Amino acid sequence: MADRTEGSSRRNGRHDVMGPNPGRGKPTYKAVGVAIEGHKRPLDRRAKLSWQPGRRRQGRRCRIDCPPFECSLQEAIVTQPSAEAMPRATPSSTTTTSVMIYGIAFVTGAIVMSFEMLGSRYLNPYFGSGIYTWASLISTVLMALTLGYFLGGWLADRTASLCVLAATVLIASVYMLVLPSFAAPLLELLLADIEDVRTGSLVASLAILLFPVTFFGMYSPFAIRLMLRSAQSSGTVSGTVYGVSTFGSIVGTLGTTFYLIPIIGTRAITLWLGAAGVVCGLILLAIGRADRKAGAAAAALVIALVLASIPASAQNTLIDESVRAEILKRKDGRLAHVESEYNDIYVTKRRNQLIMTFQLKGWDYTESIANLEDPDDLPLPYSQVMTSASLLYPTKIKRILMIGLGGGSISTYFGRAMPDVHIDTVELDQRVIDVAKQYFAVRETPRVRYIAADGRVFLNRSKDLYDLILLDAYRGGYVPFHLLTREFYTLAKNRLTPGGAIAFNIHDGTKLYHSTVKTLGEVFPTLDLYPSGVGEVIATLSADPKFDRDALASHAAALQQRYNFRFALPDVLKRRMPNPQGEARGGVTITDDFAPVNLYDTIDAAKPKRKK
Repeated sequence: MADRTEGSSRRNGRHDVMGPNPGRGKPTYKAVGVAIEGHKRPLDRRAKLSWQPGRRRQGRRCRIDCPPFECSLQEAIVTQPSAEAMPRATPSSTTTTSVMIYGIAFVTGAIVMSFEMLGSRYLNPYFGSGIYTWASLISTVLMALTLGYFLGGWLADRTASLCVLAATVLIASVYMLVLPSFAAPLLELLLADIEDVRTGSLVASLAILLFPVTFFGMYSPFAIRLMLRSAQSSGTVSGTVYGVSTFGSIVGTLGTTFYLIPIIGTRAITLWLGAAGVVCGLILLAIGRADRKAGAAAAALVIALVLASIPASAQNTLIDESVRAEILKRKDGRLAHVESEYNDIYVTKRRNQLIMTFQLKGWDYTESIANLEDPDDLPLPYSQVMTSASLLYPTKIKRILMIGLGGGSISTYFGRAMPDVHIDTVELDQRVIDVAKQYFAVRETPRVRYIAADGRVFLNRSKDLYDLILLDAYRGGYVPFHLLTREFYTLAKNRLTPGGAIAFNIHDGTKLYHSTVKTLGEVFPTLDLYPSGVGEVIATLSADPKFDRDALASHAAALQQRYNFRFALPDVLKRRMPNPQGEARGGVTITDDFAPVNLYDTIDAAKPKRKK
């Protein structure tokens, strides 16, 4: 009876323990995951607790099923779990796991901020490098980290497993490995569909950065939850994880902008970041002691995705820099001599420059020069002027036709600077195309094509319209006459889109130069000249009314902000010669019927004085 008055009953090992406030229906004891003091066997192995509703006046009862032994109410005290009652890992394994988790927190932090810096390199060619682009990038990263923190904490409370944490890191890393294969087409699509640069830059940022940064953002709260399974202080663990991750972010920001981008480029950095994330994910899998078969399968999947991403990203590379690196190691001198039915082609290396020349009548004529150490450089001054001046006149630039390849410098410069533009390059001599690919390492892609054909024949047969047409088709100092006549210029004009423009490279100082300027002026209402200072003059032509300097300057600034050209467009305006009527003095109109271009090219003509 004494036992019953104390609230305990002895029924073959079953004890009913009443709460202190019977009848109020509010039990004060927690029945899940508790420890019972006074029991001779561990509760988690032999005892089973559950709350059961009793009679209305008796409130709720706690039923304890355990092996038969005697205990009283005072001995059966329900308590909260203590740190000492929780399972602990061995000291060695805890230390190793902690070090690895902290180290990977550093790496993921570095990847996130490095990827944010890379985001500007992906977006700038399409949406400019202004404040809207950076605001979109920063907002997207903050949004992704916010989602990652919430999702990481929620997931960790339900499945606190190193293997699950490894999966989040691997998912984000694999995305980065395949990103270079679809980034350009995706951004081109967004650029075509979204006119407003603010909306476009934000949508593009979300499309490129949101997914991987969200998964990387899940790491810190998940790691903290795993570390708190030991008896460490929660404040120390949380502070250390976020501190190490933030330090990694600082290293990722400075390292990427100061060193990596100038050295290896955007695509290579993206692949390296993805590979680093994959290594971290596999380390977490190993620490988590996942099933070996499952781990091997995951590793095989990651390797397959890495291999699949490499050729996919390479197809958008217009220059094979590995080939140029090998040529750079070779001794200076002549590397190749190729004869064709049109040209006598020589390839020569001189320090870091690779030179293509055509030999005619004992003279070497330089056709193209490439900087083996800098794929975006244009060593020839005329090519710098031609690429800059030609872009000022089209109202839009989506399709470019280049007549004359050489080493492919101008085509690859446009292609690398403007990833949303399609470029057709027409070259008469197939062997020139072969040499450009073999030694100058230029590559074709779905948007940059090399076509073996006569430039005029191509225009006659093609029904495509172009926003910009460039002519640089010299063969040993001469241009085929049928590319210099009034009929050809009219044909080229008819292949322009509304608002399109044409740019020609002309040699200065001969009667042919003045005759060319005169003929061009008869076909195009707008004719401006841009002297290169070394013998070539770039003629820019448009069917639209004449452009004033302010309009050209505004257009140049907008394009420069959008594409960030190596050779700034506004600088070329200092060379502009508008309405060069004096340059046509002494020239004659060149037609298909009358085209003594070879003779005129040998006749020196007095040049009018030009304003400096």
